[in-house]
Amino acid sequence: MNIVIKRTNVIEAPILLAIQKEAFEDDLRKYEDHDTSPVNEPIERLLRKIELFIHYTVWHNNEIIGGIDVRDLKDNKYRLNRIFISKNYQNKGLGSEIMKLVEEEFPSAVEWVLDTPHLNIRNHHFYEKIGYKKSGQHQINEKLILIDYTKKVK
Repeated sequence: MNIVIKRTNVIEAPILLAIQKEAFEDDLRKYEDHDTSPVNEPIERLLRKIELFIHYTVWHNNEIIGGIDVRDLKDNKYRLNRIFISKNYQNKGLGSEIMKLVEEEFPSAVEWVLDTPHLNIRNHHFYEKIGYKKSGQHQINEKLILIDYTKKVK
């Protein structure tokens, strides 16, 4: 598949928000994290993130299929704050390619961090397969615990 990532243009925000809501709707039902769920993010907040942070749009054959929100933690450390792709493109092996593209955007990175829901075993396996190690956890609500991951880059 021909996957590319490009810095997000604000005109892409409505499409990205629709994909984000679709991608996280199952998690919202499972964890009932109404205050923190990407499903409930207003367009104004997404626009602010695009303006303030490092935001990418994931493209496949000139179609927007997802987004990536990266935070600069300073000292060449980065946080993968959010990554999402349309349900139509999930479970097709695109994750590794997308993560490789993201990491290539930051050749001086020495560390990456992220978190993912405790019950999302597929995500745990995926992140561990590409070099992330469990480094902690934090509770969001009584149903949702996020598992923290860290990847040291040589």
